[in-house]
Amino acid sequence: MRMCDSLVEPRGRREAEAIGSIASSLGISIVFVEARGVDRAREYARLMRREGVEAYTRITLEADSWSDVVGYVGKAASLYDIVAVRPRGAEAARLAARDPRVAIVHLTPRMARYMDRSQSLMLREGSSYAEVKLKPLLRGGDPRRALRGFMIIARRAAVYEAPLVVGSGARDSWELWAPASMAALLVSVGVPTTLAKLTVSGNCDRIVELYAQRQQA
Repeated sequence: MRMCDSLVEPRGRREAEAIGSIASSLGISIVFVEARGVDRAREYARLMRREGVEAYTRITLEADSWSDVVGYVGKAASLYDIVAVRPRGAEAARLAARDPRVAIVHLTPRMARYMDRSQSLMLREGSSYAEVKLKPLLRGGDPRRALRGFMIIARRAAVYEAPLVVGSGARDSWELWAPASMAALLVSVGVPTTLAKLTVSGNCDRIVELYAQRQQA
C-alpha cells in the first residue's frame, strides 16, 4: 500500500519543494496540500509532484453549524481535489460526515467528544474519513491535553470502526513524520497495528479513488 500524509501546509514555494523531496525519501507517496487560495495550493502541489509525490489540493472549511458551510461545499469541491470540514458543533460534524462531497472531517484534540458511535456511523455511510493532525502535539507548553484528545479520537475511531487518516500539518520538511512513526504513535495510544497501518496508507488511497470517481461522474 502507498503511504500518505493527509495534510501538509507549506509556508511557501521553498517549503513545498522541500516537503515534496523529504516526503519522497520517507516513503510518502500521497500528500494533500493546503494553502491560502486555490492557485497557491495548485502551485505547491505541482512542485511536490515534481519531487515524485502524488499531491492533491485540499481546503478545510470551519463550521459552527452546517448552515455555515453548506453553501460553500459545492463550490469548494469544484475548485479543490479534497474538501475537509472542521466542525465546531455536533450538528456540523454529523452532517459533514454524510455529505458525499466532504472527504474529511477534521477533529482537533478539543473535539474528541464528537468521535462517538453515531459519528462513526455517519462517516461510514457518507464515505468520509475522520482526521487527526499531529502538529498540535509539537506545540510548546504542556502537550498532555492535545495528546489526550488525540488518544481519545484514535481509540474511539478504532473501537467504533470509524475510518481515520492522519496528517502531519507540516509547514516545512522538519515537521514531517515518517509513516512508520505515525503508525507507531497510533499503536502506542491503543490502536491495533493493522488499523494503524491502514490509517497511514490505504485510507488515503481510498479518498483518492473516491475523488477520481467524482471526476468521472
